[in-house]
Amino acid sequence: MTKARMLGTSALVAAVLGISTPNAFAQSGASIPQVVAITAGDLRTALDQLTGQFGLQLIVQGNLSGLNSPSVSGEFNAQAALTALLAGSGHSFEFITEDSVRVFPLAAQQTDSSMVLPDIVVSATRSRRSITSMSPSVVVIGRDQIDAQLAKTSDITNVIRNSVPGFMFDDQSLIGSTETFRGRDVQVLVDGISRNTPLRNSSRILSMIDVAQIESIEVIPGSNAMNGDGATGATINIITKTGEAGVNTFTVDGHIKAFTEDVGDSLAPSLTLSGSGGVGAVDYAASITGAKSENYYDGYGNQMPSDAMLGQGGFDNAEDLNIFAKTGLTLADGHRLFLSGEVVRFRQDIEYYPDLTTDPISVDYDEPYNAQPLEDESQYFTAGYEYDFGKLGVGDLKLFYNDSYKQAANAQYHATYNFALVALPGSPAAEDPRGQSVIDTVKTGVKLSTDTSLDMIYDGMTVSWGGDLTYDDVKYRTVSGRDIGAPMTQDGTAVFAQLSAPVTEYLDLSGGVRYEKYDLTVKDFTRPNYMRYVGGVGQAYFGTADFVGGNTTYDAVTYNASAVVHWTDKIDTSLSYSEGFSVPDVGAYTRRAGLTGIPLDFADIDVEASKVKTYELAARYAGTDFRTTGAVYMSTNERGDNFDSSTNKLSQEKERILGAELSAEYDISEDTFVGALASYVEGRYDTNEDGDLDSWLPNNRIPSPFRFTGYVDSYVWDDLNMRFDGTYTAPRSKIEDAKIKSSLVFNLSAHYPVLGGTARFGVENIFDASYENPAATALRGYSVAGHGRTVMLGFRREF
Repeated sequence: MTKARMLGTSALVAAVLGISTPNAFAQSGASIPQVVAITAGDLRTALDQLTGQFGLQLIVQGNLSGLNSPSVSGEFNAQAALTALLAGSGHSFEFITEDSVRVFPLAAQQTDSSMVLPDIVVSATRSRRSITSMSPSVVVIGRDQIDAQLAKTSDITNVIRNSVPGFMFDDQSLIGSTETFRGRDVQVLVDGISRNTPLRNSSRILSMIDVAQIESIEVIPGSNAMNGDGATGATINIITKTGEAGVNTFTVDGHIKAFTEDVGDSLAPSLTLSGSGGVGAVDYAASITGAKSENYYDGYGNQMPSDAMLGQGGFDNAEDLNIFAKTGLTLADGHRLFLSGEVVRFRQDIEYYPDLTTDPISVDYDEPYNAQPLEDESQYFTAGYEYDFGKLGVGDLKLFYNDSYKQAANAQYHATYNFALVALPGSPAAEDPRGQSVIDTVKTGVKLSTDTSLDMIYDGMTVSWGGDLTYDDVKYRTVSGRDIGAPMTQDGTAVFAQLSAPVTEYLDLSGGVRYEKYDLTVKDFTRPNYMRYVGGVGQAYFGTADFVGGNTTYDAVTYNASAVVHWTDKIDTSLSYSEGFSVPDVGAYTRRAGLTGIPLDFADIDVEASKVKTYELAARYAGTDFRTTGAVYMSTNERGDNFDSSTNKLSQEKERILGAELSAEYDISEDTFVGALASYVEGRYDTNEDGDLDSWLPNNRIPSPFRFTGYVDSYVWDDLNMRFDGTYTAPRSKIEDAKIKSSLVFNLSAHYPVLGGTARFGVENIFDASYENPAATALRGYSVAGHGRTVMLGFRREF
């Protein structure tokens, strides 16, 4: 927000040097007038163009996301052009060296009660609503905030966790099933297109998205059905970069990371080349990132197992390639065609199997990995048309094609955690060496979203409407091509309408409804035979079984409503109700057909969509030196989704989750601010289906009931920015004989402008603490250690 830095912001903050502004400016070429021609548009893009023209290093404090600039045309020196560009934005500037300029929010320097919040528009709700009319718990993480965190991590989950209190501690692996929000599932969108694969959850979503392509991240806490199923805990919408005609930039960004336990054996380099801009009516943005890694080490000083999660793999001993491109053609004012694509190629070459007999689990050097590597070969394409048809409305039509091939790692037999292995055809006592699983999904569809003004009825009223057509094709097989789950196809149809209105200058109301219908076809298949080992000797376990498929239709009507009260220019409160739903992992059911009582006929599987209702009360205070946001919530559903790893079964029971979140930030001085994020969540469910909530939710749903992150961000001298933060996760002992231990990890990051670019330095787990990763331990039920100390060095420069 313009009034102050957004909560959780770790962007570059105030840098006041001992060099006076006038003298620094007078000694530089920035004082020489040049012909400037900048069109109206995104403020950050305009600043990049202007500073690039004058050869200046730009340092940004705060969040510029959603702010626009006027057109600036004529002959100006840099100071005059910056003054014109920042007019009315709530930001100012100063030269801190002869070739370095700092842009900062006025709230960081003065008290101004007339300042207003910027019109940051959130698109994840399908209604393009201003963030000021939404719950204070909604967070938009701008590119400046993302860049500030890249000093110590390139993982999107860490960026989100350090900015939003309700996001759980990640399990430091490729898997996303532990990435819960408020104890429930997260729906991940990229430019409004879902990356989730609900019929057979492949989990690897956020871990496969390259941070180089991201412009901003929208996080909408609570259940939400506006983009289909999956958002029972939150919606995360990743907005990719878009070029602008006449603003051509090229960026080189590289870093190298290593564990201090064994630097030479853990080097992980990464290089990104990216660019954006446009010529005439054509705009473009593109990036390519290549990365490689070696061994990982925990805080105990031990090499970490490559596949601690039994089949889910990790980031070590891997090669990663991500290619992103987006181009657009402006046909006329308000009308644009666009096409975007992303290609992911990831491969992990595991060296050894894990040893589950140790605490925490470790590398079993006596068991070299002898199976196929873990791989991810996916591509995502979106084409669309953005339009402005006047009274009919402003919106877009998107066509998308998602094709993902996700090959799991091979997991060894274990009597408790992996007690049935795919056997060779015709040899029921022999393990199939190519029996590791592959999830191959294709998702296509059309999405229409339009905002239509209803000013003729009430000034400022808007109705947002549209619909979706989707098609899913899911194959669940072994590497050798044998079906281990039923092939499935699903057609989806949905329509929605959302009405929003500023009833007065103090009250914003919004409410909407969405109807969704799915036609699911589950095909017949023969479940392969499974084997096990007894005393190291293979023996038959379950014979082949014929699964009878079928067809079913299910639908859902979901509602949402919210009221936001603007008590003063500094205080907002909101009361909201929302509904979302998720479809259980049908593919997992069919894989287990015939085991421990699971039916062999789809008609006998009692699986229904789980509708979640969320009630939230939130408040925000945005003062000059102090900002805070808080929320309390309750989410309920009649048929939850709880997976029991000990029985390998999914159960659906009544649930209730309660929680609270708090974010706060305080300016100690012009150069230093401190902040904190805290969250509490706990839940119960009805295990015997008698209507009473008699048991605590399992650890894989809530690994830790309380999380606290504190940080201090300061310029220690000159324009060296440093940030120190620490995260504590509380233990959970609600489940008998399955206690999750607490963890405490401290990190450090720094940025310094040099050689026309920005050098960065980061340390994760500064004190090399030995701790148990709560999310990873909760998922499988055995202890998994967290990462040890890492050091990262990086450099970024724009041309």
